[in-house]
Amino acid sequence: MTKSEMAIMEILWEEGKGLTATEIVNIAGEKKTWKDSSIHLLINKLLDKGVIEVVGFRKTMKNYARTFFPVDSKQKYIVNQITDGMSEEERKKLYEYLIGEEKKLEMIKYIQNLLTKRKEKCTEIHNI
Repeated sequence: MTKSEMAIMEILWEEGKGLTATEIVNIAGEKKTWKDSSIHLLINKLLDKGVIEVVGFRKTMKNYARTFFPVDSKQKYIVNQITDGMSEEERKKLYEYLIGEEKKLEMIKYIQNLLTKRKEKCTEIHNI
């Protein structure tokens, strides 16, 4: 994903609701790295990549504008980018590294609680 595309994604994730192209440009303001006229091209690229979708329409003056929203949460997108194409062995090493680097006992307890809940959920699914 390009820097400009990622900036648009960040806006959509932060706002947490469907936005029109004009709203994205306005929110980006002076921080944006693209020209206002490029927004539709960038949005179409994001649609083609399957990372955003049209979630509705909003009346703007005399016309209706499409509203866009990310397909996945930011966390899911990042995890998918990291793990896509990884083997099970490589994912095991990644989990081992992430957990092994954690130094705060409170966070380790939090992770342990998440794993316990996940194990219970998997047990329910497989015992049906």
